[in-house]
Amino acid sequence: MKCEIKYAPKNLDEVIYPSAEVQRRIKGYATGQLSGHIILHGSNGTGKTTVANLLVNELGNGQPHIDRCDADELLAKPDLKIYLKQVAAYAAMTESEKLFLVLNEFDNAKKNLSKFWTALDACGDGVMAVITTNEPMDIHKSIRSRCDVIELPGITPTAALRRVQYCLKAEGLDLPDQQVLHYLKRYERQMDFRKYFKVADEILYLWRGGDPMPSWIGQPTTLRVV
Repeated sequence: MKCEIKYAPKNLDEVIYPSAEVQRRIKGYATGQLSGHIILHGSNGTGKTTVANLLVNELGNGQPHIDRCDADELLAKPDLKIYLKQVAAYAAMTESEKLFLVLNEFDNAKKNLSKFWTALDACGDGVMAVITTNEPMDIHKSIRSRCDVIELPGITPTAALRRVQYCLKAEGLDLPDQQVLHYLKRYERQMDFRKYFKVADEILYLWRGGDPMPSWIGQPTTLRVV
């Protein structure tokens, strides 16, 4: 199994945040000290979808009632306001307590957007929209104005190191931090967590096959099994 899947964060405490400020804002929503709709934006591989799913899971007491429609399907509903109110009323009677809309890549939605923000306004606190996007400015300004826009910028190799080392050690491989960091820096420009997990997969593949590790700047080391 890929490290990206096997060692994906299971809760918000395991997420690698780009800054303490972003972490505080997400925690504020997770604990109910902040409320409202949010837009999570950033480039590929910054953890937007992961954070969105973990956040609603926590807010929904481990059993969130999530509308599974994609954006186009949701916006195509004849009376979106009535639909959301009905589903939200049901969700209010469950452990979820409210309805969650997790809408990925919402910048691609272009039709019936006025229906969407009108319906959100009508539902009040009964519905929370969590939107992810690479391009927040491509989302209609009337939707942006109703959301807290939170940027999840790219992850540096240094920030990713702790999680990648956790993966390697969990699989039984112990390498020096500086060596793993050297490998991670191959993808420094992309700042993409998926690429960093790919490094972990490659290292484990070579190790299990008895092949030498890729060359790196530093002193040769002996691989240690932990």
